[in-house]
Amino acid sequence: MTKITKISIITGLALIALGIGFFINAGMDWKKWTSLIPALFFGLPIFVCGLLAQNEKRRMMVAHIAVLFAVLGVLGGLGMGIPKALKEGLGTAPLAQLIMAAICLFYVVACVRSFIAARKG
Repeated sequence: MTKITKISIITGLALIALGIGFFINAGMDWKKWTSLIPALFFGLPIFVCGLLAQNEKRRMMVAHIAVLFAVLGVLGGLGMGIPKALKEGLGTAPLAQLIMAAICLFYVVACVRSFIAARKG
């Protein structure tokens, strides 16, 4: 298993934990299901891509798919979190969005570095 594959799995699990943690913090109220967005729409796909990347034939394709989800996570987290934090203060929702953006940004940087290293290979 490559280093970036391990990072993919860990990042996916971190986003899943973030979503579940904020959902529990919201009282597990299904009216506040959006707290699960980091888990369902970003963490789960990145985690699955990390698992699929263990197969060397699929690694490059699923790595690019995973980084696409991470880029969307950065854009969505910052695009929603910053305006909400400036307007309402750093409450639970903006905090979750900014943490998601930070985790995804870390992952994007790790992926780009891995892609560059593989290219030099």
